[in-house]
Amino acid sequence: MAYASSVEWNQLQPVWTMVVESGTMDSNQGVVNYGSKIQSTGGNNGHQTSGYMKGTARGSFKIQFKLGHAWGWSSFYAANVSVVNNHEVVGAKYNQSGVNGIAFINNSSNNNFIVSKGVNGTSTTITSATGLSNTMITFWRDASNVCYYKAGSNSTVTLGTFADHWVFYHAAQSPCSCELLAANNDRDALS
Repeated sequence: MAYASSVEWNQLQPVWTMVVESGTMDSNQGVVNYGSKIQSTGGNNGHQTSGYMKGTARGSFKIQFKLGHAWGWSSFYAANVSVVNNHEVVGAKYNQSGVNGIAFINNSSNNNFIVSKGVNGTSTTITSATGLSNTMITFWRDASNVCYYKAGSNSTVTLGTFADHWVFYHAAQSPCSCELLAANNDRDALS
């Protein structure tokens, strides 16, 4: 993946960057709230905005975000840096052969919240539950490379052990959104 500064790229920040808008650019899609919320509000399967969160994670990290609860699939993905291209944003990149990733998706039309993990090209659903509305999700990896998530006040869920160098992104199906609340990585993981 091409990027301007390896130092900046490694510093996780709750900001959407490398934004890709499909269709006509208009007021129904884009990044708002000083870069922390990405949204597409132009109707069912309308124009959409996708993008990458600033930074990557090689070791431990913690990210907090809220998925939209609208007709389309609001999403947050973790995928290996080696399989992504900053000129396109595609949901399935989290599930490529030879690497690992995580997918969080949520909508109101099916009223589903689904969390899946991709391991060497095989996808497994970890959670399939009622859709979330205005709920903070905390997603983290500890120093032993074990990944977890917690949605609101629900119990912590173990996702598995993943040592991948990850990039984080939103691949849209309008209407949808993803708001980043916090993001940081272990300073030791940057070296």
